[in-house]
Amino acid sequence: MGRARRSFKLRLSQAGLDVLIDSHCHLIRVTRSLLAWGTTLHVAIEYLNSMPTSEIIEQLSGEEVSWLGGGQEHHVGASCHLWDIATGITERIQEDSPEARQPTLGTIYIVALLQVTKADQAGLLRAFDRALQSGARIPASRDANDLVG
Repeated sequence: MGRARRSFKLRLSQAGLDVLIDSHCHLIRVTRSLLAWGTTLHVAIEYLNSMPTSEIIEQLSGEEVSWLGGGQEHHVGASCHLWDIATGITERIQEDSPEARQPTLGTIYIVALLQVTKADQAGLLRAFDRALQSGARIPASRDANDLVG
């Protein structure tokens, strides 16, 4: 039986879509694997979850985040576990900064995607491993005969 999956909605501006594309391509280069779009989001959330809450709060207050969200709706399929991790991040923020408004999951997704191209390679690979262990789509196996006619 397969792992439980669901669709995650990203509401992005043109610039936000560029962040998603850049993050996806960067992660493909780092892992040397062709990945599903949802795996990129899952790895981004795993990486963000490894950051100190104070740094996440700082990232949330940046002006960059506000103009990356938008009216274009994009759906990516990922493990249901991604929602649990993202919700846990919002709860950490609420605990550390109860006076602040709790961020939406959409904002958490954007902040997470912004971290991918800034992340150190070792940290990103650890996040990739955690994502695979918690249900992210496993990249296709590399078989030398795959491209043989």
